[in-house]
Amino acid sequence: MAGSLVFLAACTVEAPESIGSGAAPAADVEIPAAQKSTEQKNHSTPAVAGRDLKRRPWFGDLHVHSSWSLDSYINFNPVDPEQAYRFARGEEVSIAGGRRLQLASALDFAAVTDHAEYLGELSLCLDEETAQYTLPLCRDIRNETEQQALVTRVYKELIIPDVSSPDPQRQGAICGADKRACEERARNMWQRLIAVADAHNDPGRFTTFAAYEWTGNTDGNNLHRNVIFSNQHVPARPISHFEASTPALLWRQLKESCRPPCAVLAIPHNANQSRGRQFPSSLSQEDAQLRSELEPLVELIQGKGNSECKMGVGTADEYCNFELLERRPVCSDDNTTQATDCIRVCRAGDEPGTCIHANSYLRNALKEGLRLEEALGVNPYRFGVIAGTDTHNGTPGATDERNYMGLFGAEDATPAARARLPAIKAFKPPRLHSAAGLAAVWAEENTRASIFAALARRETFATSGTRIILRFFGGWDFGNDRLDDMDIARHGYQRGVAMGAALPRAAGQDAPEFLFWAMKAADGAPLQRVQLIKGWREQGESREATYDLACSDGLVPDARSHRCPDNGAAVDLNTCAASGDTGAVELKGRWQDPDFDASQAAFYYIRVLENPSCRWSTWEALREGRPPFEDVPPLIQERAWSSAIWYRPDV
Repeated sequence: MAGSLVFLAACTVEAPESIGSGAAPAADVEIPAAQKSTEQKNHSTPAVAGRDLKRRPWFGDLHVHSSWSLDSYINFNPVDPEQAYRFARGEEVSIAGGRRLQLASALDFAAVTDHAEYLGELSLCLDEETAQYTLPLCRDIRNETEQQALVTRVYKELIIPDVSSPDPQRQGAICGADKRACEERARNMWQRLIAVADAHNDPGRFTTFAAYEWTGNTDGNNLHRNVIFSNQHVPARPISHFEASTPALLWRQLKESCRPPCAVLAIPHNANQSRGRQFPSSLSQEDAQLRSELEPLVELIQGKGNSECKMGVGTADEYCNFELLERRPVCSDDNTTQATDCIRVCRAGDEPGTCIHANSYLRNALKEGLRLEEALGVNPYRFGVIAGTDTHNGTPGATDERNYMGLFGAEDATPAARARLPAIKAFKPPRLHSAAGLAAVWAEENTRASIFAALARRETFATSGTRIILRFFGGWDFGNDRLDDMDIARHGYQRGVAMGAALPRAAGQDAPEFLFWAMKAADGAPLQRVQLIKGWREQGESREATYDLACSDGLVPDARSHRCPDNGAAVDLNTCAASGDTGAVELKGRWQDPDFDASQAAFYYIRVLENPSCRWSTWEALREGRPPFEDVPPLIQERAWSSAIWYRPDV
């Protein structure tokens, strides 16, 4: 059985309108595409008839900025937290420029994560009853002349200097010498954020969380985190970059201020912009332990790009070059340091910003975690994965490539704005931005307690915005049942562990087995392949391998390359219509590691790829009657990633 696929779903390209949770094959779901009930529109994962599975998938967005975030407000976003939650539940909203937007399918859960930094300052600047209202900086923040130059000025004079400082202070031009007015107003706004989240929390139908973003950006390195609380027991104030200037200080203050029944987790994002500091190679044992307790997850992809991996940066995986902000290829050894058409991997002594750091990508961090565990006895990088939007339009879950309206208010509100270079040199051109992603969890019910528990145990997966459903289990003996007769969920939970968990060693067993199951999104492209990524430690070195486990259209992975043959899926760039009749509604299988060594620590995770489809920039080019941008690919392969399963030889 080693390395072999036991069963592959038949090729088909028509998905049911209602996608069921659990391991049921597509044939068990018989709802015509034309049938779209109210329940289906407002509930993204209705139950599959005849199945009573313990856990089911729920889709959400835990990275959302409303007009209460300073950078969102100055970019003319009119959507407040109340409207953002209504949008997540399926209502239409008006965003920057008067554009109207509505989700095709409502979310199951969401959190408005406005920046803790300037939460009080912005409120004071907008309140005519305060002394701050008439300050020149507050007038600039209100942008009363509607000049984009004022937006740039606020960024350059206020936001960037403060969040980049190693010793950040509350802005004296607004707060004055006595910072208490800003701190008190921040407490007040935090309580209002909590109240709005509580008002929209509807157990069983829609879940919200009290949450905010800690926006640490020390020395130009993105160290941002979204802080999510499990229940109504929350600290009296949010901990911002001003109170905790480093991640380690944030962890300590969260642990001190959030004691049971309070429960909290922090979710790092945009490691791709951290210059390697999001996942440092050196931590103290204390910090490693704190991080392992408080940060079980990483946001893998969002509007500012993909942080999984990059070809040539610790990997030879050709599918890593997906929605990257840094799109230049890695320089070969004979490239000079002055080359501008490629980028070097960082070496000791390199100047910040002149090269690309391996530890800016999650896969390298997962490998680094295995090494750190050998040294410290704890793995600080045992991360599960989710995805989000980082929308600054107040529109959680707005990830449709066909109807992309930007993510940052007026900054990228129009096709012309998305085509031009940003006013601030440090920012990337909007055309490089992704249409963002979604978080998914396997939970018993749509409630705070159940969804937070799934986040905490890492039974989560990330998507690039599509609603692919993905299951992944590891074990030592899943039995000899034919896969098409097997209840994958029952076998997975009873005989193994789910994604996000550690697989204990089993005496007398040759190699672990893995069960996987993926179903296409109701409105997404057919599935093309399922891949497994393995990382491990061998003779003191970190290694990785990628295996295609399941191919659509009856194809079989090549025995030497471990890759599926091309299934012939194509797209007509003149219309964005898929050509041919390829792909699958579902792909599933059972696989055993052919190269397993019981003495080596390892992790395994699944990546599912759709057939190619048009990227948002190509859809936009068609509408505008112009050629697509030349510096971004015209097509995209939407995908989903599971959280990993870890093997430790000493457990």
